[in-house]
Amino acid sequence: MKIINTDIFKNSDQCPYFYSGAYDSFLAKEEAKKLVIISDENNNTIACKLWKNKFLNFLQPVYPPLNIDSIRLPENEEQIFLNNLIAFIKERKIADRITQPENFAIFKATPVHATKAKFGTYFIDIEKYSEEDLFKNLHTKHRNVIKNAEKNNVVIKYGQACIEDFYMLYKQTMLRSDMYCQDISYFKEFFLSFPENMMCGVAYHNNIPQGGLFIPYTKFAAFYLYGASAEKTEINGAINYLHWNTIKLLKQKRVKRYDFVGARLSDVSGTRLEGIQQFKKRFGSELEQGYLWKQDINKTKCTLYDKLLGIKIAAKGSKMPLDIIDQENNKYQNAY
Repeated sequence: MKIINTDIFKNSDQCPYFYSGAYDSFLAKEEAKKLVIISDENNNTIACKLWKNKFLNFLQPVYPPLNIDSIRLPENEEQIFLNNLIAFIKERKIADRITQPENFAIFKATPVHATKAKFGTYFIDIEKYSEEDLFKNLHTKHRNVIKNAEKNNVVIKYGQACIEDFYMLYKQTMLRSDMYCQDISYFKEFFLSFPENMMCGVAYHNNIPQGGLFIPYTKFAAFYLYGASAEKTEINGAINYLHWNTIKLLKQKRVKRYDFVGARLSDVSGTRLEGIQQFKKRFGSELEQGYLWKQDINKTKCTLYDKLLGIKIAAKGSKMPLDIIDQENNKYQNAY
């Protein structure tokens, strides 16, 4: 295995957006991280983020491995690739800890000895269906509210000029959910890094923003990384209409896949996630199932780091944060 340069991907539009020098530059500026692409002897590759703090070097897989044609590997080949990846990381001492992948990175296999949890993502195979069939595949309620939004003159706008309105909605949404909120400069820089491959869209009614989305894309796929909504939307279906319009535009651009990004496979009944996942499912999307995983490479350093971090967090009266893998595994253990 070896680390390769993004320059070798000449037809970058067929690769995911994170297989690019532009994304490497964006990560360096906004997250103080580096893009690393690791290749095996068969030209299968995996894109990862790499960064360090005072104690550890961290590596995060961004997406499962792809072959030279940007196609996912069969499960048995993915297993071999990941085991070789772990050996390569250990040999080169690239990282002390491999953290949970991005929540749209659904692996078919995991390395031996990795900590894993079942996870999924809803997606639409845009390439497979005509626009007419895509609309027919929508749940009846989605179709009805989309027609309602269109009838009530909901206006959809896209582009850099929408970032301010998108961010206003995004900030409100994050505050309501008690979740971390990126600064607006993050979105402005992200957009400028991919001006031809970024959709910042907002739905308006009477010039009042109702909902927004922020989606990087290439022909490989579009990823619904960030969404936002007003506390109370004036027109039922405004956000559904925004997504539907976006799906149509992406199909015109010959994008193959619309990824709604992340779905719990555990029981989410009665939680906020139940409504979110139902919203994604009702677009006629398919559920891809697999795993998220992580692995400590230098166990001694990682154990010491976790103890010190635990002491620091406890001193502030807080608890150690749990990633999705730990949350899902705790659910499973508590269920039994």
